[in-house]
Amino acid sequence: MAITYENVFFDFVLDPLRDLFISEYNYGKIYISPKILHKDPFSIRIWGNDTETVEHQNDAWLKQYNIEISLYEIETNPGEVFFKQFYSDVERIYQLLFDNAKFNSTTLSGSGNNASSVTHRWLDGVCEEFTINDFDEGEDEIEGLNVCKFIFNCKMMRVA
Repeated sequence: MAITYENVFFDFVLDPLRDLFISEYNYGKIYISPKILHKDPFSIRIWGNDTETVEHQNDAWLKQYNIEISLYEIETNPGEVFFKQFYSDVERIYQLLFDNAKFNSTTLSGSGNNASSVTHRWLDGVCEEFTINDFDEGEDEIEGLNVCKFIFNCKMMRVA
């Protein structure tokens, strides 16, 4: 007998987080990946680092999902105007995460008479910290790259 499950990390955490950024920014690349893929002037990379079970019951679980969000901006000759914009974008992302500490995420499956939807809600979404220009392997080789890495955590419950 096959089990029933949802791909919670991707479908209800990472993908909706990407959708939030896409609705906020009408420019740049916004993608899910463990490493930088684009060398555009502006991009946002999202990656799920890990998860931990907070509570486990017979018919439900509560997990915390830990996500790294990287804001990339490239300017080969940065000046004060660039850095003012970079810090402005950092604060904008922080505020977007703060404003969406609780967020409903719905996915649809099936079609026609077999169509159904599942909704999960983030709980306690918080940006734990952010660091600036703490480069990962390969990032330090990109000329003019500036990066801000946010650690965002949220909890989600699933009831069987």
